[in-house]
Amino acid sequence: MDPFVGQRIGSYRILRKIGEGGMGVVYEGLREDIGSRAAIKVLRAEFAMKTELAARFFNEVRAANLIEHPGIVKIFDYGQLPSGAAYLAMEYLAGESLHTRLTREGRLSEANTIRVGRQVAMALTAAHAKKVIHRDLKP
Repeated sequence: MDPFVGQRIGSYRILRKIGEGGMGVVYEGLREDIGSRAAIKVLRAEFAMKTELAARFFNEVRAANLIEHPGIVKIFDYGQLPSGAAYLAMEYLAGESLHTRLTREGRLSEANTIRVGRQVAMALTAAHAKKVIHRDLKP
């Protein structure tokens, strides 16, 4: 079992792990007092102690909120755990990943491929307009 599940991170009780990447793990969290859910991204322990990587992680907060686009997730809190691990809390987006959809459907239709590509391009255009260069796209 994951050590964070059932624990508190900031104002959120961690319900389950929902994903992971090279630098961090993402959990679904519940703020019980107001009933809101959030995606809580925790920087992996091996990166949390590296000042440059932790700074880049926190720069993600500022950059995402600077863009203000519906295709860019909103981040509303961040901090450090007693262990020193950095975390950020962002809007929870329900749905399936592109990987899951491709596994289920085999491939996207041409129209859906264009629609998804256009959405990504519009979000990147908004980021570039704010001088933010995104190096890790997530569909």
